[in-house]
Amino acid sequence: MASGMPGPEDFDLDVLSRPARLIVSSQERRLLDPNGEFSEAGAIYQVPFTREATLPAQPLPIVERDGLPFHPHGIHLVVSGGITLLYVINHAMHASHSIEIFELRARDLRFLRRMRSPLLISPNDILALADGQFYVTNDHGETGIRQTLENLFAFGWSNVVHYRAGYWSVVADKIAFANGLALSDSGDTLYVAGTRDRGLFKYARNTLTGQLAYSSFINLNSGPDNLMWEKSGLLNVAAHPDVLAFVSHMRDKQKPSPADVFRVNVLDGTVTRIYSNDGTQISAASTALVTGGRLFVSQVFEPAVLSCSAPN
Repeated sequence: MASGMPGPEDFDLDVLSRPARLIVSSQERRLLDPNGEFSEAGAIYQVPFTREATLPAQPLPIVERDGLPFHPHGIHLVVSGGITLLYVINHAMHASHSIEIFELRARDLRFLRRMRSPLLISPNDILALADGQFYVTNDHGETGIRQTLENLFAFGWSNVVHYRAGYWSVVADKIAFANGLALSDSGDTLYVAGTRDRGLFKYARNTLTGQLAYSSFINLNSGPDNLMWEKSGLLNVAAHPDVLAFVSHMRDKQKPSPADVFRVNVLDGTVTRIYSNDGTQISAASTALVTGGRLFVSQVFEPAVLSCSAPN
């Protein structure tokens, strides 16, 4: 386990550093102030690792950034112009969301810019491309009482937002809790996790415009969270098999939430469960990756990332 990171919900792999390292988005999500805002600041951590073991987690200082509250959620690394950029969804306040872009350096993060749009209703995950365009999932499409109804009845009101050259647009909708994103190596297929749909949506992507067209659905019979490529054509998917247990765990850390991790062969649709736990080892698994002979699994609330030998 790599510990000491409250709510390490999302991570990405920085393969250019030596040793390679996980970059982890960390936020204590249970502690709220009287207005319902996060009461503790979030952070970005690095977790260097070797083939044999994981080293202690270390927070990455952020430089050249203003004092806007920092509460990170989904993140994504992309190399552009020889610079490694970290895209971060920031929930500065309950109803104020933005995309923040940093330069990832050896010992810190340098703030570059912040982007906002009215289409960022409830952003969850982000996927960035080297040319500056990106996709963002909204895990809810509504606010207030309608969001309560959305949660209660698992309505497909969430969506995927695309940004390109100053223009924001909704490119996919009718998803029940849109979550993780993954883009094929060729760039012509986008995968979107539908947590309440309990599977993955596959979209054909126009590589010139970035627009999407629904293609097919891969059923997992479990609620997928974030998506990571183990290798070309093979997705690692962390998932929540029991949504009611997840809600109970969100409210009370003493109540575990079961965790699944799948390997999904997107070429033939084969789904293989490679990790399953009743929540006592790791609860509410949110991101999973097999790399360097190890399996890494993060979680939404508890302060640790699991590191163990990877299954065959």
